[in-house]
Amino acid sequence: MSLHIEKIGQGEALVMIHGWGMHSGMWMQARDLLSQHFELHLVDLPGMGYSKNLDIYNLHSVAEEIAEAIPNNAYVLGWSLGGLIATKVALITPIKKLILVGSTPCFVARDDWQQGMPSDVFESFFAGALQDYQGTMNKLLALIAMGSGNARATTKMLREALSFRPEPNQQGLLGALDILRTGDLRADLPSIETPSLLIHGVLDKLASLSAAEWTAKALPNAELIALPNAAHEPFISHPELFTQKVTEFLRA
Repeated sequence: MSLHIEKIGQGEALVMIHGWGMHSGMWMQARDLLSQHFELHLVDLPGMGYSKNLDIYNLHSVAEEIAEAIPNNAYVLGWSLGGLIATKVALITPIKKLILVGSTPCFVARDDWQQGMPSDVFESFFAGALQDYQGTMNKLLALIAMGSGNARATTKMLREALSFRPEPNQQGLLGALDILRTGDLRADLPSIETPSLLIHGVLDKLASLSAAEWTAKALPNAELIALPNAAHEPFISHPELFTQKVTEFLRA
């Protein structure tokens, strides 16, 4: 198994999947709070954190790798790119409940999907990742925190958390970037009958609230919680509220 999965806490299994270019250390305060209620399975995506890369890196192969490594019928939570992967996990293996944080079933805009990031903006923003990973991540972390109550402090926390583990390898970055670029699960959402919760910052600059609203309607059994003072990282800017909403949903 190439995945590094850290287990902490006690209780029912809650799998947590991080975003692009990062690792499971990003969960920080939410990890400490949630581990009081659940056994957390903190996944480092392939090629990131302490996980080795996959020979074939696409949305299906990554989701399949995670599905094989996690407990049966677990709760699964994904943030940003991790939300797209968590959605795919729900399509290929039975899970108990699904939580999507700052996520969308299709990150890049299409002719029939204006809720995504414009493709030229996506390409220009991420194009420098392979040449200057640190510079790209500094810009990304600032964008992630933009709009939240204390963006400067949040950005600093994100940057510190990112430094806890090794930089991702280039294959992992490229593979995950291609998932963001090409991934599109819109047509699959109606087949996911798993109880689902979407937690989305109203001020999110990377995944639009309109995409979350669309997703909540497309999923057969979904609830959307829009946090008015949060951006793309509500588990960092509002860890207590985030933990409360997750715990209430999973225990309902």
